[in-house]
Amino acid sequence: KQCEISLYPDQVYDCDLGCFSGSSIVHDNRIYALYTGVANGKQRQCLAISEDGYTYKKYEHNPIIDERHLPNGYLVSDFRDPKVFEINNKYYVLCVCRNENNYSSILLFESEDLINYRFVNVLKSFYDLKKGGMVECPEIIFKDGKCALIYSLQNPTTKGDLYQNSFVVGYQIGTLDVNKGIFTPIGPEREIDKGFDSYALQVIEKDNEFYSVSWMSSWGINYPSKKEGYAGQLSLIKKIIFDDDKLKYQFLENQNTKIIKGKLINDEATIKVNNVLIDFDKAHQTITISRKNMEDQIIDEDGVIIDSRTFHLSFNEEIKVEYHLDNSCLEISINDGDAFFSMINYY
Repeated sequence: KQCEISLYPDQVYDCDLGCFSGSSIVHDNRIYALYTGVANGKQRQCLAISEDGYTYKKYEHNPIIDERHLPNGYLVSDFRDPKVFEINNKYYVLCVCRNENNYSSILLFESEDLINYRFVNVLKSFYDLKKGGMVECPEIIFKDGKCALIYSLQNPTTKGDLYQNSFVVGYQIGTLDVNKGIFTPIGPEREIDKGFDSYALQVIEKDNEFYSVSWMSSWGINYPSKKEGYAGQLSLIKKIIFDDDKLKYQFLENQNTKIIKGKLINDEATIKVNNVLIDFDKAHQTITISRKNMEDQIIDEDGVIIDSRTFHLSFNEEIKVEYHLDNSCLEISINDGDAFFSMINYY
């Protein structure tokens, strides 16, 4: 249900551009919510505590992580999105930050009390983001001795199938030494969602299962929703599962999904979901998804129409498409999560 505002920008450290996104953790039966406060050209990490999940009291000595904690060369003007987690009775926070040499990184901080922090190390840096792009919204999930480091990228360099959109969610499977702050990849960089509109993924854990929601929008894009007076929407909540060196999405039960099953004919097939076409080409092991039939075109800030994508995927003759459709969005799973596409879709 819609509740009252929990964090309002009413302090000197968050009164300019407000309270940016963060994360929370339960400690001593209270919710410790970390968020980015933006004021005076600075982005700094702040704390608010709640007894009931509705009313939050900001810590009197905010901010708790600021320019004093940053390593040399990193800028407090682009420093945000704290992700807090606990390992062995210690607390860790991932934040993203821009370097003065115009690349950006995921940084790791450590605390014993969720108030006092020290910088540990740089976990991962991104050197090939275009147009002054940033890494944002770091996430990390752990399973069977491995972890998935998840991040959102602004204007990444396209690498074959990878990163065909201007705003993407990437991830990499690996291991994390929290004491040294070293992330060791054991798999390539991947995308969990290859659709047109998926960004700023957020994850929660419950009973050793992981659930996510993402923002189905991006900046600088001419969405038809502007004519209707709103900007952006959230995806369905979906389960994330580990599959070797990959992550996969799974729809939850009772999400009103529909399933189409079929077989390829002469190594090809086309499945139509409303006005979206999904073409399967077994000879080249590719899937092309197209929303060219949408009434209103979606155009990015460079004037490029965002209406089709082609990706490689291994598949045989039998194919399964599961999808959820509503008035303005479409989410599609191919072969039980081997590929997933989220998109704005007006019809």
